[in-house]
Amino acid sequence: DVQMKDEAQPIAKAYVAAGLARMGDKARARSAMRQAVKSLGYRDEQDWYQSPLRDVAALTALAVEAGQGDIARQLQGRLENVVKDPDALNTQEQAAVLHAAYALLKAAGPISINATGAMALPPAGGAPRWAVGKLADSRFVNAGKGALWRTVSVRGTPTSAPGPAANGLVVSKRLLSMTGAGVDPANIQQGDRVIILVSGRSMQARSIALVVDDALPAGFEIETTLGADDAQNGPYKFLGELTAADVQESRDDRFIAAMDLEGNKPFALAYVARAVTPGEFFLPGAVAKDMYHPSLNARSDAGRAVIAPGP
Repeated sequence: DVQMKDEAQPIAKAYVAAGLARMGDKARARSAMRQAVKSLGYRDEQDWYQSPLRDVAALTALAVEAGQGDIARQLQGRLENVVKDPDALNTQEQAAVLHAAYALLKAAGPISINATGAMALPPAGGAPRWAVGKLADSRFVNAGKGALWRTVSVRGTPTSAPGPAANGLVVSKRLLSMTGAGVDPANIQQGDRVIILVSGRSMQARSIALVVDDALPAGFEIETTLGADDAQNGPYKFLGELTAADVQESRDDRFIAAMDLEGNKPFALAYVARAVTPGEFFLPGAVAKDMYHPSLNARSDAGRAVIAPGP
């Protein structure tokens, strides 16, 4: 009754509403949820976890769970208009949209769909699935009593590698020898060790939660990651200043790093990889993105790597 007047965040009000509904105070729960809906559109650029989409999705789910189906149905249309491509969702938005979809499907009751021009697949999580060759040739009719949340996923193989990109961030990748000389990726011999230097800069005034993802060519394996101390006091001083990342992982198929990067600051990361399998392979570009604002991203140019058989 007091704090709600000063609270600006819609999701905070919605959790209060859901809590009141759980306690059985339906009148105050409804009043709190209405206040939460009126607060939608709130934005806090300093909060990595908040976004208008996350708030709409969370309110939709909480309205269903609070037994306020009419408010949930109003929010469902609003959610459908603001939801983004799955690849553009940050982690909080992904969780909130799944929460909303689950709540809406549960409220809709048993699923019954008449499908033509589609091949039935084994259900996933209790939900039916179909595969279609051409979407225009298939037809799906909701034969149940409740509304359904529909997802259409399209997958394919690109005919060419994506080009470089810079959207609020820039990133580049260089291959170096163990002494700092440049390495031609088209002229590598089996057993060679190379240092892969991934560097870039944020063009944002605020700090960002940066993730760097550098996929390996198929013929390489990561031997070790390098840290700031290696470039200052170790044998790799030619690398210059390396960024002290919060996390660096050498996975089977890629190098991953995460850090809080200050606004308008550069970053540099490095790791050692070994050429293990002869052949010609696709050399992916490195990707950098703001984990909570995926529209801020960058990708370096792709190429080819050739590993000649060892002696």
